[in-house]
Amino acid sequence: MNVVEYADVLLQNLVSNLTELYPDANIWLVGHSLGGALASLLGTTFGFPAVAFEAPGERLAASRLHLPLPPPSNATGAPLAPVTHVYHTADPIAQGTCTGVGSPCVAAGYALETRCHLGKTILYDTVERLGWHVDVRTHRIGDVITRLLDLEEEWEPGRYVPVARE
Repeated sequence: MNVVEYADVLLQNLVSNLTELYPDANIWLVGHSLGGALASLLGTTFGFPAVAFEAPGERLAASRLHLPLPPPSNATGAPLAPVTHVYHTADPIAQGTCTGVGSPCVAAGYALETRCHLGKTILYDTVERLGWHVDVRTHRIGDVITRLLDLEEEWEPGRYVPVARE
């Protein structure tokens, strides 16, 4: 058994054990950045809802790993995964603008291949609305919590959180 097969067996056993121990539980997967991408991929694979904060696009990884994806949405034709991505326009990692040798993220050690996310997206326009600059330093979860989610400001009429869109 190779490493990938072994990891797959471990994950299947973990999910099986959790659902057997807690049959009535609502299991949600949550993560930030790479942890958000992993939560998204696991949620899509096993059908658990996932919330990914500032995660890089994971649709390409899902297709390369041949993960089972839900049927496509009628609106976009993309798989309607049980995932909600939350990020803002000043974060180049979640926006997928860290691609290529000339991107500002390469110096920080990031090189992403895709900007395509699975599921739905809640996008805060921090560049236009709050005057933030696009910078990899805005990617920190602390900034998202203290500078964005703690704001008591309407992002859309009557809404403190933007609508999740495919």
